[in-house]
Amino acid sequence: MKVIFYHYNATGTLFLSYSDGKSVYADHAYVFYSLREAIQKFRREYGLQRKHIRVIKLY
Repeated sequence: MKVIFYHYNATGTLFLSYSDGKSVYADHAYVFYSLREAIQKFRREYGLQRKHIRVIKLY
């Protein structure tokens, strides 16, 4: 299952982590982006457009 996990740290930085359940894993931090903008940019950067990916909030 393809999943993007996200959380904000104390300073407001948004962290996105992607896992496809096998071996592919990507991690990236975004500052001054809304969640929607960050996910769109993340998907473009890692070639994950037009794929069903579940988004889950961590703590």
